[in-house]
Amino acid sequence: MRPFRKCGYLGAMIVALALLVASVAVGCTDLNGGGGGGDTTDTSADVSTTAGPTTTVAPETTTTVAVTSSDTLPATTTTAGPPPSTVTTEALSSAEQVLPNGNIRAMGFIDEAFEYGMRSIRIDFAEFLTGDEAEAAAIAAGDLAPGEDLPNDYYISNVNPLKRDFDVSDSVAITTATRGGGFDEPATWNEFMTWFGPSPPPGTEHLHAMPWWIERDATTNLVIRIDEQYIP
Repeated sequence: MRPFRKCGYLGAMIVALALLVASVAVGCTDLNGGGGGGDTTDTSADVSTTAGPTTTVAPETTTTVAVTSSDTLPATTTTAGPPPSTVTTEALSSAEQVLPNGNIRAMGFIDEAFEYGMRSIRIDFAEFLTGDEAEAAAIAAGDLAPGEDLPNDYYISNVNPLKRDFDVSDSVAITTATRGGGFDEPATWNEFMTWFGPSPPPGTEHLHAMPWWIERDATTNLVIRIDEQYIP
């Protein structure tokens, strides 16, 4: 019967040891989970953090300056472009007129027609007047008495003795009115030059004393037309 009792004693020891292990396990569970059922939050990883010093940033201050009439504003620097080109335009004589095409036309008495590498003329401008303007100019010059009729209703006024030289285009158009071939009779430059030379051809001796209209190109300033003015 002793073997049986020893086994019973040993069994009791094993049961007691099992109860002790279970108690220890329950104590560990209380320490980790607080004993709550189903709470799986792991608080073992919590770390206490010490916050650093707090810095307070002052807000930006905007200052508004009122501009009054006595304030001096800074000068504005402007980069200027190239200066505009300057175009020099010679003042026209009272005997000259600008045509619709921009060319300049005037009448006068030609003293010379010559060449110095360029074809050229020398002319004394005069004004060809008609109507009341012609009558007033003739009276002012002493060539007409007040109340008298102006012959042929025109008057040539030449009060400025200035003579001007102009270059002539190689393609100048020249016409005469009293050479014997009718109005607007064309002529060449070489013929024209002989009328102002020492020995003009017969029948052309009077042409140097006749008034002539000249037309200048507004761009090149070259004389492009020379036309004799008919005098009754």
